[in-house]
Amino acid sequence: MKNHPLPPADMDRMVADILSGMSLKEKSLIANMDEKSLPYLQYAFDVYLGRDVGDDPETGKEIMRRIWQTLQQTHRIRLVKKGR
Repeated sequence: MKNHPLPPADMDRMVADILSGMSLKEKSLIANMDEKSLPYLQYAFDVYLGRDVGDDPETGKEIMRRIWQTLQQTHRIRLVKKGR
């Protein structure tokens, strides 16, 4: 991870705040996106986060990546095999 102007604890708090404001549908959509699609969401997050992270695009990318990784673990649709 590169150095960012925000300490990791502040980034974690920001990620938690953003996730708490998202609907289940939004979380599920992002969780099921492939990592290559994240730049399509980046602009919206940069606009939203701009007032909090300033002009550092790397910080916005890192926050977006953390949101996606968290949602990959918690909200991704998985196939469940039916037992006998």
